[in-house]
Amino acid sequence: MNFMNTIHSVFNFQTALLVIGVLLIVAGVWLLLGYQIGLITLGVAFVAVALVIDYEKGG
Repeated sequence: MNFMNTIHSVFNFQTALLVIGVLLIVAGVWLLLGYQIGLITLGVAFVAVALVIDYEKGG
């Protein structure tokens, strides 16, 4: 396996953008509504990302 295939399999640009976007949304909710709602939003975001990754893997 060459270097570029390894980098592509480990780092997917679309996934990085998804994670950054989710973190920005959570940070905004956290600052706007407080830490308790922020933690709930963070948990929901992690579950949503896990479901998207599971769906993409075909599981």
